[in-house]
Amino acid sequence: MSPRWSKLLERLGKPLGQKAAAPDIFADGRVRQGLWHEFRDWEALYQLYGPESASPWQAFHCPTLFAGIDRLRLQPRFTELAPEVIEPQPTGAWQWLGPDCLVLVDLPGGISVQLAVRMLTESPGGAQLVSAFDHWPAANPVRRALNETSYVNMAPLLWPPRAVDRSVAIDSMDVINSMVTLAPQVYQRRQAGISADAPGVWMCDSRRLVAMRPGPGNFDNRYYIDDSILPGPALLASQNISRVVLVSLSIQNDPADDLCSFLHDCHGRGVSLSRVALESPETWALPVPMAPPKAVRLAGWKYPKSQVGGFGVKVPVPSESSGGSFAGAGG
Repeated sequence: MSPRWSKLLERLGKPLGQKAAAPDIFADGRVRQGLWHEFRDWEALYQLYGPESASPWQAFHCPTLFAGIDRLRLQPRFTELAPEVIEPQPTGAWQWLGPDCLVLVDLPGGISVQLAVRMLTESPGGAQLVSAFDHWPAANPVRRALNETSYVNMAPLLWPPRAVDRSVAIDSMDVINSMVTLAPQVYQRRQAGISADAPGVWMCDSRRLVAMRPGPGNFDNRYYIDDSILPGPALLASQNISRVVLVSLSIQNDPADDLCSFLHDCHGRGVSLSRVALESPETWALPVPMAPPKAVRLAGWKYPKSQVGGFGVKVPVPSESSGGSFAGAGG
């Protein structure tokens, strides 16, 4: 784990340094039946949806959204999946995923998780998932505990999500709900074994830069992906990465600004770029070449960073003191 993530978790009272190793959900007996509600706590999801502990990609696996599950007492729910993700797989889908490949899945919210899991479970050698969700979710205003019977008998939420929290820039419950829903599949695939050199698949929420800034008193968790979440050229070269594949809604979509410099630099160092589009399943089997974007500087970007790390603050109202509160305080 990178020093940045270790510091964030230590501030939250959840140290994951060398002296306090993270729980191993594959060995500690907490998963008994492999049902979705056994994966509701943040430590289980963080380990499940991340690379192997010895992976070079582990340092980029972001814990912010996961930590918010317990910190803000969220209640993950079983959900339906997006129809465009579960449509029949074209012949040869994901066969191109290999050790020389790095993938950026930049799709809206839970759809990013859902398609990344398809890559993990359906590609020949599997994949190593990496979270790029560097933002806090909104606090749960109810905070009413549910017992196990409630979870077992709970009907799945409909897709697309019918209830969206308008008091927050990015309502991330569809991301968290997608994770718990697909956790049994991820768990089974991880138990079967993932190749040590399986490709890294970054899960990104494409809403992060385009969400509207919420008004006073609401929660602003817009964010951008910086170089603490993306590997540098030296590491890519040491891992023999020769291809980067961007997954977006459409081939016509321009890459998000915060990914442009990474893609530009990769191309400049001889790494080939290609695209996969959610709306074009034929590209799931055969990614199409991609022209390198121009670099975009992140210097000067002003997004609301939390005091405890990651992004997310309450937008102050004129009568309150400036600066807002941070997500870890539940506000």
